[in-house]
Amino acid sequence: MTKLVHYGQLLVLVIVFMLCASYYLKDIVYRLGHPLTFSMKAVHNYSNGKLTKELSAQKDGSLCLSLFNNSQQTNSTFDKVPDVTSDNDVKTLASKGCNHVIDMYDFEMDFKHITKEERHFPIAYSILAHQNAHQLMLLLSAIYAPQNVYCIHIDLKSTSMFEAVKETASCFSNVFLATKREDVVYAGFSRLQADINCMKDLVNIPVGLNNWTYLINLCGQDYPLQTNLEIGIKLKAFNGRNIIAGTDQLTWEIVQRTKWVHKVENYPNEDGKLEKRMIQTKELKSPPPFNMTILKNLAYNVYTRRFLRWVIFESEKAKALLEWSRDTLTPDEHYWLMLDALEEAPGRRGQISWSSPARYIKWKSSKNLCSGYWNHYSCVFGAGDIPKMIDSGKMFANKFDVSYDSLPVTCLRRLLREKRKDEE
Repeated sequence: MTKLVHYGQLLVLVIVFMLCASYYLKDIVYRLGHPLTFSMKAVHNYSNGKLTKELSAQKDGSLCLSLFNNSQQTNSTFDKVPDVTSDNDVKTLASKGCNHVIDMYDFEMDFKHITKEERHFPIAYSILAHQNAHQLMLLLSAIYAPQNVYCIHIDLKSTSMFEAVKETASCFSNVFLATKREDVVYAGFSRLQADINCMKDLVNIPVGLNNWTYLINLCGQDYPLQTNLEIGIKLKAFNGRNIIAGTDQLTWEIVQRTKWVHKVENYPNEDGKLEKRMIQTKELKSPPPFNMTILKNLAYNVYTRRFLRWVIFESEKAKALLEWSRDTLTPDEHYWLMLDALEEAPGRRGQISWSSPARYIKWKSSKNLCSGYWNHYSCVFGAGDIPKMIDSGKMFANKFDVSYDSLPVTCLRRLLREKRKDEE
C-alpha cells in the first residue's frame, strides 16, 4: 500500500514536471523561432536580465517574410514581443568597451561595405529623443555610416537616457550630443529650439571635416525604410532644394495655435504629479513679422546646409520669426515652411505641398487602421502596418515603440540588411 502511495505521488510529480516543461519549452521554441533579429532582452526571463546577443530566426524568419510578401496583410494579428532593455543595460554594455556596443548593434565602422557614391555624399542627422536608449541605438546603427555625421539631443529631463547615450556616443568620432540641451515641453517652443541646437552644431562643423549638403531631422521613434545608398540617391535628386512638407490650407484648430498667446504652466498629470504643459491664454497674438503668411509644415523634413546656415546665422526674418514663435503652440510645425516660402530662402522648394518622400506617417482617421496603437493622432506601428510602409517608397517611418512590440523594427532591420547585401 505504501509503495502504491509513493508511486502515485511520483506519477503526480512527473505529470506536473512534464506540464511545466511543456509550457516553458513551447515559449522558448516560440521565442527562438520568432524572427527577433535584434531584441537584446527578448529572452529576459531566461537570461536574468543580462544583455544577450541578437536571436537568429529559424532559417528564413517566416513571420517577417510573410509580412514582406503579403502587401495586403495590414491588419493581421501577430504575437507582440516587447523589448525591455533599459537605459542602464545600455550604459552597462558601453562601460565594458566600445567593441561591445559595436558588436551588439552591428555598426558598420569602416568603408568595406560602403559604395564610392556614398563616401562622396555624407549626410547630416539631427535626432531628438527623450526615452529608451536601446531603441535610439537601434535607429542610430541602422542609419550609421562612417562618412555621415550625427547630433543627438536628449531631453534635459531624461537623465538615465542621457548617461547611457553619452557612453555609447563616445565610441564614434562622428556622433556627438548637442552642446545645449532643452527641457522639452510637448508642443512648446523648446521642441523647435532643441532641433535648432543640433542643427547649429552640425552647420558649425567645418566643411573641410565634413562637407555634408543635406540634413535630415529625426526623432528617437523613427526608423529607416531605405538604405544609406538609397537615401543618398533621393537626396541628390532634390537638386539642392529643401523638402519641407506642408500646406497653406489651415483648419480652425491650426489657426488657434498662432492666434492666441500660449505659455508653459505646471499641470497635474494622471498620477497627480505636476508636469509642464502648453496652455492657451486669452491674449491675442500679434501678426507674424514682415507680413509673413502663416503656413503648416511637418516637423521632420529635409534641409540643405545652405538653408540652415541662412536661417540660423544670417536671416533677420528668420530671427524675428523665431522670437515671434516663442509663445505659439507647436512652432516647429510652422517655422520651417514659412521661411522656405520666402523668395530669398536658399534652396526654397518653390511650391507648397504635402508631397514628400521623407516620411511615412499613418494619421488617425476613420479610414486608417493601426495594428499597433494610436498616440497623438498617429499610429505607433504594429507588425501589420509593415507592408504598406514598405510599399510607400518613403525614406523613414514614424513611429515605433520596441517596448510595446519589437517585431516591426526587427523585420525592417532584416530587410535593410538584405538590401545592403545586394548593393555591394
